[in-house]
Amino acid sequence: MPDLNFDRQGDYQYMDSLRTLGHRYIRTTERLPHTLHNDTIQLEGLRYMAIVFKQWRNDTSDSSLFYATKLVHQAQIRRNTLYLVRGLMLEEYYYRVRKNDYPKALQINQRASILCSGLHKANSPLWQVQMNMGGIHVLLRDYPRALQSYQASLALLPQNTLVSKQNRKLLMAQVVMQIGDIYERQQKFDAARSQFEESRRLNRETTSLTNSIYADDRLGDFYTTRHQPEKAIPYYQESLVGWKQLNNPVGEASVWARLAECYVQTGNVALAISYGEQAMDVAKRQDNLRIRQMASQALYHAYRADKQPEKALAQLEEFNVVRDSLTKQKRIDETLALQNEYAIRLVREEAEKRQLIQHQELMDVRRQSEIARLRAEAEREQIAGENRMNQLRQRIETERLRADSQRSRLEQRGRIESLSHTIEQASLMRLFLVCMLAMLLIFFAVYYRKSRLIAHQKQEIEGLNRGLEGKVTERTAELKLANDQLRAKNREIEDALLRGQTLERKRMAADLHDSLGGLLAAIKVSLSALNPTQLPEREQQIYRNLLGMTKEAFAEVRYLSHNLQPDELEKQGLSEALARLVNKLNASQQVAFQLDNEQLPRLDKAIEFNLYSICIELCSNILRHSEATEADIIFRRFPTELNMIVKDNGCGMDPADATGMGLRNIQARMDAIRGRYEVHSGENEGTTFIFILPASSDVASSFPV
Repeated sequence: MPDLNFDRQGDYQYMDSLRTLGHRYIRTTERLPHTLHNDTIQLEGLRYMAIVFKQWRNDTSDSSLFYATKLVHQAQIRRNTLYLVRGLMLEEYYYRVRKNDYPKALQINQRASILCSGLHKANSPLWQVQMNMGGIHVLLRDYPRALQSYQASLALLPQNTLVSKQNRKLLMAQVVMQIGDIYERQQKFDAARSQFEESRRLNRETTSLTNSIYADDRLGDFYTTRHQPEKAIPYYQESLVGWKQLNNPVGEASVWARLAECYVQTGNVALAISYGEQAMDVAKRQDNLRIRQMASQALYHAYRADKQPEKALAQLEEFNVVRDSLTKQKRIDETLALQNEYAIRLVREEAEKRQLIQHQELMDVRRQSEIARLRAEAEREQIAGENRMNQLRQRIETERLRADSQRSRLEQRGRIESLSHTIEQASLMRLFLVCMLAMLLIFFAVYYRKSRLIAHQKQEIEGLNRGLEGKVTERTAELKLANDQLRAKNREIEDALLRGQTLERKRMAADLHDSLGGLLAAIKVSLSALNPTQLPEREQQIYRNLLGMTKEAFAEVRYLSHNLQPDELEKQGLSEALARLVNKLNASQQVAFQLDNEQLPRLDKAIEFNLYSICIELCSNILRHSEATEADIIFRRFPTELNMIVKDNGCGMDPADATGMGLRNIQARMDAIRGRYEVHSGENEGTTFIFILPASSDVASSFPV
């Protein structure tokens, strides 16, 4: 399959020819028999099609995701880890770049990172995983981690043999430029400039004109923001030559707008006006708001310097209109970024929780392995002692048999000599008695020595057994102490998580109240300064609607900022916090809320925090979705458990469809406090949530039985 030419991404005929070639390739490989080689060829065809649609600049369909998902599915069936990770990386690009679904992209990267641990460095796409993680860390403004991820990707890329030499340099140049962006955000300007120059050098060593142009533009922007136009102009001029070679009018217009601003700063007003008007003409024809903003700003400065106030004022009005449009889009993007940032933090916390659980399970396995090893050593020592005892018994029995045999031979010899020498019977008898006495003495001496040796060995064996029992007892005590320390550490981690969540909610409440609340107050004051009596009737109605919406938004911000972390929950407990919440809801909503908290005692801070958050989530769902008129929050205490019941008389729901993000958050909070919950509902029958908190282990001290 031919390599994709990045300079021709906008060429429809070229990209369509690659698509046709890829389809023909896939149809051909599908007819091949199933072997390891043929399966790899088929997977490569799916990957090639996903890359073509990924790089096709004018394609707005989901074809890239279709082929990436199909590649992941086929790789799982064929158990090909390499192509499974490649397919996941293509899926991750779609969710991160095209859909801005950063939590989904983070989950895919975490899965791919685990799979890469089983691949060799020469063909592992771990460099791409680290590169993607760097972009996610930048979104979270976690620049140290972002730098760490990008530097890891930069170290892994040269070791990968599956990426061609040219693409490897292009990717390294891209990573180096990302590192330069981080340094610039950290105001390390010398380091940033060095990275941008290195990225430009790497791009110029390849045949990709597009990437070289982007490197020139980035260096020019760096010097422009530093108010050094004389250094920026040469890079912009090189970039302009490249865009002309690619026949890209939008690229040329963006450089013209930048050059116009630079020439205004250097005093060449005529050239600035010429470039600015050319850029504005292309921007209007292409409906490119960003270039219109840059061109109008440069023309405003140029016309002011050229003493043409009417044209300067017109360009200023054009700049304000475009800026307002871009500001609205920027606010929407910032809101989405905040949502993505919160969701990403939840995903990261869940991953860290799973790592802690896996670490604890690993420690349990290691402890069990150590206990099994000690038991095996004790059994081996016991068997060795028994073998030594058996050997001693065998030696004693052998000596006894030898003595018996010797005695028998002596008795036979004595009988023969007594029969043959009857005359010497008396002397022979005395000799025989002496020999017998000597043999007995020798036998008793040998027996006594063996007995002493056996007793000594028994004492050694008993000493070894006592030492082994002491070691087992000591090791058991150490393992128990380690378990206690691990449980204490887990409690510390849970407390730290709670404190972190509390601080984060307080920070978010303060940000909502100070930033967004201040902005709404300023809008309200600005609207109040207008005189609606001089406006037409339709615009007066619009003015009144804006005033009402501003008041509602200001009240909603105050409500959200208080409910994120109320003071009553921390100081007076869950009962007072819920009473305050119900009073607020009844004062401002059409649903009548009732609270029965007579049987609610003071609980642990973590439990009260999670129960309060659950009540907030459910009250919000009742107000938004239930169409109810009445709702109740009830607490009931039993000998073995505490129940919290939240019910309404609304339209009801199907419990099988209870799979939203809010209910997943509720399930996570109940898992954190070792509780469970039940949902009872039906169409037009209302909805009842029953939360059951057991009076056991960690929560037993929280309320009396």
